[in-house]
Amino acid sequence: MGKMGILIIKLGAIGDVLRTTAILPALKDRYKNCRISWVTKKEAFDILKNNDLINDIFLIENNLKEKLNDESFDLIINFDDDFDACKLASLFNYKKIIGAYLENNKRAYTKDSSSWFDMGLISKFGKKKADELKASNKEAYQNILFKILNVNSEKYKIYEPQLILDKKNIEFAKHFSEKNNIGKNLVIGINTGAGGRWQDKKLSIEDTIELIDKLNNELKNVKLLLFGGPEEKERNNKIKNDIKTGIIDAGCENSLLEFASLVNLCNVLVTSDSLAMHIGIALRKNIVCFFAPTSQQEIELYGRGIKILPKKGCVCCYKPKCDITPEWDIDEFVDGVKRLVK
Repeated sequence: MGKMGILIIKLGAIGDVLRTTAILPALKDRYKNCRISWVTKKEAFDILKNNDLINDIFLIENNLKEKLNDESFDLIINFDDDFDACKLASLFNYKKIIGAYLENNKRAYTKDSSSWFDMGLISKFGKKKADELKASNKEAYQNILFKILNVNSEKYKIYEPQLILDKKNIEFAKHFSEKNNIGKNLVIGINTGAGGRWQDKKLSIEDTIELIDKLNNELKNVKLLLFGGPEEKERNNKIKNDIKTGIIDAGCENSLLEFASLVNLCNVLVTSDSLAMHIGIALRKNIVCFFAPTSQQEIELYGRGIKILPKKGCVCCYKPKCDITPEWDIDEFVDGVKRLVK
């Protein structure tokens, strides 16, 4: 009897791909000696490439029907409501499918995956009800997936997202540490930006400056690292220019795994609900993360983190711009860091 063949489809965003990797050890435990293939987009490839639990990685940008030819799978798992992902899930022969697929060229999802998709963009209840379900949800994303996949609930906390850094990335971080004289100091990562989709996911420049100065003044033997992507370059320059204390710039032009290797230097990461947060979780970091328009209930910190909600403002509204701009107690962030470094 051949190995059970499983195809996972998860295209993006990169943080979503990363948090979905928690199902890999669960699947390997449940289906002994299974062979797992994963389809994603090229920008997420590096997140998966060093993971020994994945046998094959395929990129949707390639002609997969031609590449995989007439391959059939025992199980197809698609937790992505993207049209291309649904189309792909319907392309191959399978014994069982869990998740989203195409039916009469429209996106649909299997009944056993409704606990996830009922809250999403393709919800059979429509957007208004889906948003209400999302706001009232109390379950972490991974736990929802484990229940859908019928995984042993006693092991939920054991199955964590997977991110494996290779030697090249670890050397990159080591060189960065030496160049910036980090030594044996306490390292706090500051990642308060959050791309452009949800404007109120991020901390304001003024709040970030206050946070940096307070951390520097209230903690001993500390080195702060300022993180960001290309879109945060101007923002981070302003922060560096306006702080009264000091910070090490991690740079805004790092590759995905270079960024991850610098996060790996941190003892604590202060972050928005962003890719940096998912990387920190997968690297088993202590995390202080703050939430406004997106769901804090959906995020599992595995006992290594503190969640902060605004003292005033929207919570879990999923609006591009919150009706009420979040207001934060920066001392709560500082206290969170102190609790995690004790």
